[in-house]
Amino acid sequence: MIFKKKLVITKTPLRISFFGGGTDMPYFYEKNIGMTISTSINKFVYVTMKTHENFSEKFRLNYSETEIVNNINNIKNLRIRETLKYFNINQPLYINTISDLPYNTGLGSSSAFLVGLIKGLFEMQEKKVSKIKAAEIAFKIENKITNNALGKQDHYIASFGGFKKITYKKKITTVTSIDIKKENLKKLKKNLLFFWTGEKRLSNSNLIEQKNSFLKNYTNLLKLNSFTSIFNKEIKNKNINIYKIGELMNKSWDLKKTFSPGISNNFLNEIYDIALASGCIGGKLLGAGGGGFFLFICPNNKRKKVIKNLKGCVNIDFTFEKLGSTLLVSI
Repeated sequence: MIFKKKLVITKTPLRISFFGGGTDMPYFYEKNIGMTISTSINKFVYVTMKTHENFSEKFRLNYSETEIVNNINNIKNLRIRETLKYFNINQPLYINTISDLPYNTGLGSSSAFLVGLIKGLFEMQEKKVSKIKAAEIAFKIENKITNNALGKQDHYIASFGGFKKITYKKKITTVTSIDIKKENLKKLKKNLLFFWTGEKRLSNSNLIEQKNSFLKNYTNLLKLNSFTSIFNKEIKNKNINIYKIGELMNKSWDLKKTFSPGISNNFLNEIYDIALASGCIGGKLLGAGGGGFFLFICPNNKRKKVIKNLKGCVNIDFTFEKLGSTLLVSI
């Protein structure tokens, strides 16, 4: 690979997933059709790539740690290492990443980082990459790292952005924009609460457990698929029913907790119970479980009470984001 650009910066959105997580796993969609509905949000992962001529350090990598190495094989960060190997990078390079919200919290940050890195590396060569190709390369790299226990949802929503229905089949993944009335989108956003629990988690163990328990979880995965279809129809109605969506999300969360013992715990269950007792209709922990962020459906007139009672959590303000991974700087 020959770099033609000296500096590239990408901006890639994080996401919240409403329904269907788990059906985007290869072990499911190779036998059935999976479907997720999620949206990108206005919280981002920024990746900076810069060539240099400092011969004492071929690769300088800044993320939650700093690495200075001269051999790709010595890079500790698996996603950076495998991506540089995939693209056969030999030129000296600085890579820096920063996120608006904490990593390992169920918002698809590692996938967003990979999509942004891949988009940037193509730009460094002055080459274009389609949204599908960027998502597929990111999935291929990360799925290898996680031993085929990862879903595709995060890579695709990071690459495409917007409010999307993503359908997964054995040989093709289809991304469809959902035509939601502005009034319904505004109503949905107005009745959502987004809380940081303060707990980080590593998703890999939960994902591997779910993969190993696939046959046991199969029936419930089919039920999750049906919930996604119901939600897809509901948000297209003339007037969406927040209570119906909340109850559906509550059922989905109950199912998800059966997939692996590590998905929830007493601390997280207490947060959920307080939220519902304070007025929320339903909710879910985002991502693979164990910590991170809760998303709740909450009537607007109950918001203040819920926020007050969940004093150990941080309420995060956000908006829906229309764009996927984009270039900020290319020189």
